[in-house]
Amino acid sequence: MPGKPRRGISEENSRLSGKISAMQMFDVGVIGAGSAGPKAARTAARMGASVVIFEESRIGGECLYTGCVPSKALLHSATLWNRILRAPEFGLPQYEGAALDFGAVMAHARRTIERVGAGDATESFTRAGIVTVCERASFVDPNTVIAGAHGERYQAKQWILCTGSRPSIPNIPGLEDAGCDTNRTVFGWTDLPRRIVVIGGGPIGCELGQVFARFGAQVTIILSGSRILERDDADAACVVSEMLAKDRIELRPKTTIERVERRGGEKVLHLRGGGEIVCDAILVAAGRRSNTEGVNLEAAGVRLAEHGRLKTDGALRTNVPHIWAAGDVATEYKFTHAVSYEGAVTATNAVNALRGEPPIKADYHVVPRVTYTDPELASVGLTPAMARQTHGAEMIDVSRFPFDALDRAIIDGATEGFAQIVSRHEDGAIIGAQIVGEHAGSLISEICLAMRSGLCAADIALTMHAYPTLPEAVEAAADGAAHAPLSPNIPRAMTD
Repeated sequence: MPGKPRRGISEENSRLSGKISAMQMFDVGVIGAGSAGPKAARTAARMGASVVIFEESRIGGECLYTGCVPSKALLHSATLWNRILRAPEFGLPQYEGAALDFGAVMAHARRTIERVGAGDATESFTRAGIVTVCERASFVDPNTVIAGAHGERYQAKQWILCTGSRPSIPNIPGLEDAGCDTNRTVFGWTDLPRRIVVIGGGPIGCELGQVFARFGAQVTIILSGSRILERDDADAACVVSEMLAKDRIELRPKTTIERVERRGGEKVLHLRGGGEIVCDAILVAAGRRSNTEGVNLEAAGVRLAEHGRLKTDGALRTNVPHIWAAGDVATEYKFTHAVSYEGAVTATNAVNALRGEPPIKADYHVVPRVTYTDPELASVGLTPAMARQTHGAEMIDVSRFPFDALDRAIIDGATEGFAQIVSRHEDGAIIGAQIVGEHAGSLISEICLAMRSGLCAADIALTMHAYPTLPEAVEAAADGAAHAPLSPNIPRAMTD
């Protein structure tokens, strides 16, 4: 039920919006309540705007229900199970208990969704002075949308589009007829298929492939390119690839599926050049498509960029001056933390526009990226290959410290991986970092803070890190960079 918006920029609009009327009027309208939308709505409301948010499905979006939350719950369970089976490595007896109950594991993932999403989101919006409309919104003109069975009209001076994305299904003959799953359906599994083919070697494919392999499935990952995680540093991706091989996952690089067919109760993938793969389930993890259908963007005059994404400028404004876009529908950074940031940027710009103030530009200088396999792979900024291409090989330094030389990693029995810092040779400024190893996603935050604050590798090297801990890998990598002091009390200038 709509709540009463706070008074602010538009006092009269705020008063009217608390009532059901032929035309409800707001300062800011937000379409979509996944990760970007709620952040945009709350930011605009805190800045004093009257706000309405529309969501035709469930508040929380892909991340909560079919993405980050359930997948990480499964990854945690799979890692625990792996450690239990490795008990003798830690001086413990071999586990001889009950077999894994896959249905119970999936039920745990669903309970995790409920706990993370606990509480009434609509009530929370209402307390913030935000009107919630649980219906699809469709533009009738650049300022107005209709929503609901009775076609109620809502008008806003500024609009923010946060309609998200969905899995992209490759155009392979017979694939849809044979049946396939995506992240939107796989968490509904109650029984573990014996043989699973994963199409796609990006983060989703690698994470879920490892999960199901560790639970006992025979997993094959089909790659169109030469390796997994092609956007990441090749050496770091190689560490993950080696672990997937230890988990008995078969990687099929440079493989093209020509067609798929059902053969009795099995699914058969016919490969270019001959050969076939027989499986019981196909999981598609081959990219995503922006959700732009059903919003009637044509009526608003909003244009699309290539590949169906909304086209925005540096301030995240579409070609229509009062319509902004945040999140998967427009961005290439499809991470919850990034799209939430974009929600805040668009809301700030929308309210600034109402006040006659200039917009701010989105800053992607420091965007952490994490693949939550075991070991995790985290990255920020430039890889060594990118840095050499951008700055020249002689202008950069790459300092790496291996986890197998890190005392805490040895203690924990998790010695795979390394911490790596990419810095400018002239001044030690950090321009990128890659960490592959246990808890890499948490370890990368120190480097993100350093980059955001304009600190250099020497500043990390001079910071005392507790022993024995995993963050010492970051300290050691920084200590090996050029311009790092040899000692906290001996500046490099005194030792040259």
